[in-house]
Amino acid sequence: MKFSTKDRYALLLMVELASATPGEYLPLKAVSDNQGISVKYLEQIVPMTDDVQFKAELLRQRNVYHQLNQEAHTAIEACGGTAQGQSAMAKFNTKMGISMKTLTDKSTRNLAEMLTQGSGMGVVDCVKAQKDYPNAAPGTKRLVQRLQDFQEDSRVKLEQFL
Repeated sequence: MKFSTKDRYALLLMVELASATPGEYLPLKAVSDNQGISVKYLEQIVPMTDDVQFKAELLRQRNVYHQLNQEAHTAIEACGGTAQGQSAMAKFNTKMGISMKTLTDKSTRNLAEMLTQGSGMGVVDCVKAQKDYPNAAPGTKRLVQRLQDFQEDSRVKLEQFL
């Protein structure tokens, strides 16, 4: 199974939100510039819901992603590396897919479904990474396991909005 375009856009948006300072205003234009996603497409996946519980869950997830993202960047920098983004082709595929999947349905349910699928794929990616790199540093293994646990927890919590 692969991430759909809409899933990738939503995850890129979540990563961008996680990278922002908590409580800081983050305009879609800044996300667009940083992630190479047009504002038009971002507007299609930003929840237009009044569901307070859904918004609270997204905020909770954003805060945890922010923490895990910071830890990952710190670990990468400590090894002398830099984080890499998506290729131009992956970004284009994401743009096209999100456009099609949200053309007629921008509901909370549809957004929750997209994020649930993305979280499920996040679990799969973590399992694959653990199998592909059995000799990774213990700190890396712990961080991946925490991410996997968080992805599974997020998936379960988002299912209530389906």
